[in-house]
Amino acid sequence: MPQQNQQNPQQQQNPQQQQDQALQQAQQAAQQADQTVQQAVQQADPQSMQQAQQQLQQAEQQLQQAGTNAQPTQQPQIQKAQQQLQQASQQLQQAQNQSGQ
Repeated sequence: MPQQNQQNPQQQQNPQQQQDQALQQAQQAAQQADQTVQQAVQQADPQSMQQAQQQLQQAEQQLQQAGTNAQPTQQPQIQKAQQQLQQASQQLQQAQNQSGQ
């Protein structure tokens, strides 16, 4: 259905849609950060771990921003993503401790 594209101009300004997008991006960021952590932990590479740490923090910020305007229905998704980040963060810390950082 290609004709749907430009037909609904107010879709662009829809705050709900923007919010959905913000949440999706935050969730993606959380997943990416999580993956980066897994890789860094497997490699036990201090530099990778530092990058993973930064990605975690950025994802955390994105989630918080998404959380400020979130609908009640979106809260569970946000909490789930935050838990994912916390777990990844703990994994990272353990790995850093083991590697003597």
